[in-house]
Amino acid sequence: MPLKTHNHYDGTAGRKQSRTEAAVYSIESLIRQNGWADGQRLPSQRTLAEELGFSRPTIREALVSLEARGRLVIQPAKGVFLGGPSQGSAPGLPSSVKIQASSALSGRESQMYQFRHAVEPAIAGLVAVNATSAQVEDMGVVVAGMYRALENRDLKEFSRLDFTFHSQMIEAANNRFFTEAITPFLGLFFESQTLPLSFDESVQETVREHERIMEYIRERRPVEAHQAMERHVRGVAKRAGVNLVE
Repeated sequence: MPLKTHNHYDGTAGRKQSRTEAAVYSIESLIRQNGWADGQRLPSQRTLAEELGFSRPTIREALVSLEARGRLVIQPAKGVFLGGPSQGSAPGLPSSVKIQASSALSGRESQMYQFRHAVEPAIAGLVAVNATSAQVEDMGVVVAGMYRALENRDLKEFSRLDFTFHSQMIEAANNRFFTEAITPFLGLFFESQTLPLSFDESVQETVREHERIMEYIRERRPVEAHQAMERHVRGVAKRAGVNLVE
């Protein structure tokens, strides 16, 4: 795919830019300069790395960041596709999935966390068994991004990455029945992700819980991954003021 020339990002005055942020800027510039529309498949990570002058891990991290913002859709074994969010859709969600209004969640917090407590640990166990190496790597990139968002005190980005991690978990279970069963509720699911968040010890604990889940997934230990996710959902629910039944 021939690419038009692009501009490298040199940062902005007063704040040091990370390599990932620079790669995000360069990819977005490439999209604009080539006039790519929604549905366009982007060049491979290798091509982007060579064209833009970044390492492949940096390009991968930038693509995941753009997916978390709703700019791209990453489909394992198929590629990366341009797809901006439609109005009312959650970051990183297909345009057909809509976020429910906050009022729709009111009074349902307990039920949503009960649902997550019943389902997500099983998904985590399946991920430890079924996920591809690329999927595991992508989830690890998202957790690393959560640490950076925490350092930058960027609550909006943290929430998006948190949602992206859990939506990637559903996909990485590689079980169509879980995917089809959960997709209709992803809007409410995203709302439940944002309820407990504020910049205090609870957010730091949330990141540590994600890292423990990833540790067991990388080691392909499904029982421990199941237990770690169960502890995480219970912790998130408690921080949101919801007490789950033992």
